[in-house]
Amino acid sequence: MMKKIALALSLAASILLAADATAQLLHNPGFEDQSEDGGISHWSAQAPFYSIDRSTAHSGEASLHFNHSETTPYVLCSQKITLDKSKEYRFGCWVKSSGMKGGGPTICVQWNDANGKFLGGSYPSGMKDTNSEWKIVEGFIKKVPEKAATFDITCYARKGSTGQAWFDDVFLEAWEPSPLSQMTTDHYRHMSDGTPVTVFVGVNVSAAVHSETLKDQPLLVIAPDGSQRRYQPTRVETDTLIFTIPTAELAPGDYKVQFTTTTPNTKELVSRSLTIRRVATMPERKAYIDRHQRLILDGQPFFPIGLYFSGCSDKDIAYLQNSAFNCIMPYARLKRDTLDKLHDAKVKVIFSVKDYYANKGSTKTAEEGAAKVTTDINEFKDHPAIMAWYINDEMPLSRLPELTAHRDLVENLDPGRPTWVVLYQVDEIREYIPSFDVIGTDPYPIPTATPARALDWTQRSAKGVFGAHAVWMVPQIFNWAAYWKGYGHSEEDIAACRAPTLAEMRAMAWMCVAGGANGMVFYSWFDLGRMGKTIADGGRALRPDLVDPFDKRWDEVKQVAAELKNVEDVLLATDTPLPIAPSADTAPELGYRLYGKDGDTWLLVVNSSHDKSATGTFQAPAPLQQIIHPRTPPNQQGTVANNTISITLEPLQHAWLCVKAR
Repeated sequence: MMKKIALALSLAASILLAADATAQLLHNPGFEDQSEDGGISHWSAQAPFYSIDRSTAHSGEASLHFNHSETTPYVLCSQKITLDKSKEYRFGCWVKSSGMKGGGPTICVQWNDANGKFLGGSYPSGMKDTNSEWKIVEGFIKKVPEKAATFDITCYARKGSTGQAWFDDVFLEAWEPSPLSQMTTDHYRHMSDGTPVTVFVGVNVSAAVHSETLKDQPLLVIAPDGSQRRYQPTRVETDTLIFTIPTAELAPGDYKVQFTTTTPNTKELVSRSLTIRRVATMPERKAYIDRHQRLILDGQPFFPIGLYFSGCSDKDIAYLQNSAFNCIMPYARLKRDTLDKLHDAKVKVIFSVKDYYANKGSTKTAEEGAAKVTTDINEFKDHPAIMAWYINDEMPLSRLPELTAHRDLVENLDPGRPTWVVLYQVDEIREYIPSFDVIGTDPYPIPTATPARALDWTQRSAKGVFGAHAVWMVPQIFNWAAYWKGYGHSEEDIAACRAPTLAEMRAMAWMCVAGGANGMVFYSWFDLGRMGKTIADGGRALRPDLVDPFDKRWDEVKQVAAELKNVEDVLLATDTPLPIAPSADTAPELGYRLYGKDGDTWLLVVNSSHDKSATGTFQAPAPLQQIIHPRTPPNQQGTVANNTISITLEPLQHAWLCVKAR
């Protein structure tokens, strides 16, 4: 439905207006000049790993060549730069690679304080694997920290990378962001049978732009006959304009919805648009997302409690049958007889077509990728075990037109199932909106961060899609040690890794729910087995004392799934809950969510802190009566007095409370 608009919006057009190409802020950006000592002029680069290559270039006569056959040492190529804290910046370069293994080539901008202390940076996704053609990698700096005093721009291959890469035409430019981000609606695939449609228009807030400055500009709805209707916002939030379209008064057909404004400085027109489809009756579908962001599967609400798999054997299916898990996301292309067995076991499948993009894996061209997608979906879309299609795993925003085309192709081939993507680019989710139906992010904090990341990322994911798309999160159950060997990490770092504890896994799952998740697919089943053996025995554990027994880990993971299953009916309930809200003195570490079911209001509260207790006070508009359920143990119920709920939770503890108005 958004094909024409989405495909016309490249990353540069959808996020920003092109910066003035003459505003180059770098020296020797094309690596043409050699210094007197034989190095690369204006760049600090360690030889022999970095050198000038005059046999290939994106433009001009030279490029920067990276060549490394070992994972250590970790080497960079940097240039000192100056940034104006009152401006925003776009930066990037062109890259290609050969024989690349590991993270691959990319670019970043970093900053330090006056004492040389590292403060952070902007890190684009970059390229992975081998890319024989030049590809652009770009990033953005929306706010330079006040304490930042020194800056550098760095071309590099991520830690642990081996192979060859080339960099050319590095750029750093001041830029003016578009005042608009993406647009979406609260209706699945923007389809309505006459119910009012809410339209969300994202605003990129800056010193010159916020929602209030745009609120007098109308939303335009263009009918198939060319007639137009104009709507003013029904609500204005800091970064969002919200419109309501009463589609009951529209005849069946496709309606273009468009919002247009101008940039503050250049006064250039910027538009966002999509297509609303008004239908007389909704089509029959195997699976879809309803107005409550629930998956409706075979006509019934379904809360995904899943696991990432590689392949799936008969033994694996037996394990699944003895658990509360109801779906899997296998990376492998499962055979039909395996799908049959999973269907018999009442385990659904999110089928992966995520790798069919140009220059990804064995796929070389977009046409080849589209052919593979078409083959897989046409072969398997009749199978009752499949509930959704997995179409993107962390691919960069620079490929948004391809990602959107991929989603459109999957929808056209199988309009009866949703598409799911998973990103670590949590701050960019809004810009990805044209490329998915369901979004997920994958906070994997243990051991380098705290479990609270699960709550933070889920909240940011839900906000990123205006609360208008389903969110299926990907919580961590694996040990990073399964991946760090071979990526430049020391044995001491790997030995210090650990899997999340049962308390951490449980808390992160409930944080995802409290943050707005409508399902979750844990990562991953196969890693539980990898850490159950040493490297010598075919696993990933460095030494026998670091082996993490599979049976113990699996029992803990099953407990978490069973606890989610225990309140599945509440998680899928759609009654309107009482408008209970936290008081100002409620600890910020507490995440919460409300559900309404059979006249009762269920309040989930979870303490995201790993090291301190947290107290919250929640207020209702009228006196409350507490309802005691077997699923709300007394030590987790808190206290209810008049219209106030008070609760104190220990680190990582969660609680369910059930109340109703007196």
